[in-house]
Formats: sequence, C-alpha cells, structure tokens
Amino acid sequence: MAELSKTTTEREPILQVRNLVKHFPLTQGILFKKQVGAVKAVDGVSFDLYQGETLGIVGESGCGKSTVAKLLMNLERAR
Repeated sequence: MAELSKTTTEREPILQVRNLVKHFPLTQGILFKKQVGAVKAVDGVSFDLYQGETLGIVGESGCGKSTVAKLLMNLERAR
C-alpha cells in the first residue's frame, strides 16, 4: 500500500519517452535517388507514463499520432 501514497515524482515511470523524432525523407529521381528534404512526422515528443495512468494522444489528421504509436511498438525506427 505504500506505493499508492507516493507522488508521481517519487515513482518510476513504466514508460519514459524523451525527444522522439521521426523524419521521412523526400527523394527525387528514379535511378539515382537523391534526398531533397524531409517531412517531420514527429519532432521532439516527450512524456512519462506511470502505473495506473491512461495516456491519450490527440490532434488533427496528419499530425503524427499513428507514427508515435508505430515508433513505440517498434514498427518504425526513430530518426
């Protein structure tokens, strides 16, 4: 029962994310592809999740919610 009395600053998070970044390259060319830019799908997302908490990620269409989920499940590689 001592765990319930601790504040979130005293407990260890079950998930800690710091500066999560995923940029998708923009390429040009057919045979010799050259990167000409990047789309910043996720840029600098950080949060802590503690036992018993629920985390919701909300935002407009195309803001990176699904990309964050894929990164957390290792379906995509960060950076």
